[in-house]
Amino acid sequence: MQHHVDVRAISTEQEVQPMTDHLSAVFAMLGPGGRRFADPKSWAHVEAEIGTELPSEYREFIDEYAPVKVNSHLYFNHPATARWNLLEDIRQTEQAFRDADWDGLPHPDTGADGVLIPALSTDFGFHVFLSRSPRTPGWSVVVHDRDEGGYWEHAMGFAEWIYRHLIGEEVIHPNGTYFYPGPVKLQHLPMSPEDRPVPWHGPDRGM
Repeated sequence: MQHHVDVRAISTEQEVQPMTDHLSAVFAMLGPGGRRFADPKSWAHVEAEIGTELPSEYREFIDEYAPVKVNSHLYFNHPATARWNLLEDIRQTEQAFRDADWDGLPHPDTGADGVLIPALSTDFGFHVFLSRSPRTPGWSVVVHDRDEGGYWEHAMGFAEWIYRHLIGEEVIHPNGTYFYPGPVKLQHLPMSPEDRPVPWHGPDRGM
């Protein structure tokens, strides 16, 4: 069982950047997403069901873009849609990962004591969770490799994690950057069987 805690984000004061800076940088890389389904009531319902308030930067990202596929591999759901519904995905992922080996981390479990919340999925065998852990301050990001076993805990918030991923840093797993140069590719997820969303790209980012 492999596990790794990445403490780069808390190692020195100089390395810490405000979460809003990372979120703004991500929005700049992706461009406008339309906020098609933004609905505060849907978030209130999700948070009441899972027993915890989710990070504001995660909610802002989801409201701006989801349901969406980023760079053909990262899948984000939204709490206000019937298809690609975030709460339904959280419940299904919870159940699917109950038998996974977490080697010290609590199993995914929402409710009053929920500390490991499914956040997004990938099509290359990894699932990403938001975590409250005594080993890191505030929220961290945990990436679990369900196919091979092992997890990697990154001591940073969601906005910093997705920013580092998009610029090619190893925040999926060691030696795995999954970097795609050029503008970020986005595609809305189909909202009906007949829907055929057309991909689009964010602005040029000099990469």
